[in-house]
Amino acid sequence: MAHAGARPDPLSVTAHYLAPCAPGAVDVVTEVVRSGGRHATVSASMVQDGQTMVRLLGVFTDLGAATGPTAETRPPPPLPPFSECGDAMDDRAGDSGADVPPIFQRFEHRMPAGLMGWARGEPTGDGAVGGYLRWADGSPMDAFGLLVVADCYPPAVFNVRGLAVGWAPTIELTVQVRARPADDWLSAWFTTESVTDGYLEEDGQVRDASGALVALSRQLALVPRR
Repeated sequence: MAHAGARPDPLSVTAHYLAPCAPGAVDVVTEVVRSGGRHATVSASMVQDGQTMVRLLGVFTDLGAATGPTAETRPPPPLPPFSECGDAMDDRAGDSGADVPPIFQRFEHRMPAGLMGWARGEPTGDGAVGGYLRWADGSPMDAFGLLVVADCYPPAVFNVRGLAVGWAPTIELTVQVRARPADDWLSAWFTTESVTDGYLEEDGQVRDASGALVALSRQLALVPRR
């Protein structure tokens, strides 16, 4: 989509998930909806075996050329210092990791103690998940990586007591990228505060090592079924 729109960075991308993909090749069909001086709006369809799996609409720009005032009152993620966070897999109390989704394993995670307790049947009860993370292979993080970070954690709803743990199908996901991140550990925090008739929202924020806000996200999903 960025290539089609001739802009290097995603600014806001919304994806509607129509069907689950299988691991393997997909075709991506793009259309430039509008191209202006600063932004390009591009739509895309992800197609597998003739079926459209995901449809997207995104705005692309050059974040390196962004100028204008900055004012922020959003609180940073309520995380303890990095030195007080441990390996997320250690927090699963001996799990083999075989049931951990591959996307989670693409990162090195440091999380506060107890946030992965839902895997042992001990959810925190506050509907939140997050921590510090970077690519597991040491690759530098870029704006496209932030789109992955926005959906790489276990659903925050797993830490809501009284609900099942399982597949929470995403209906729609929007990610806004505010800046290219500094190349170091990121901090991320995701919360689910409302579950209504089986639907949930998950709101997220991602900051780089300097504390700068680099991404915001909102996801609409279904609650896992028992």
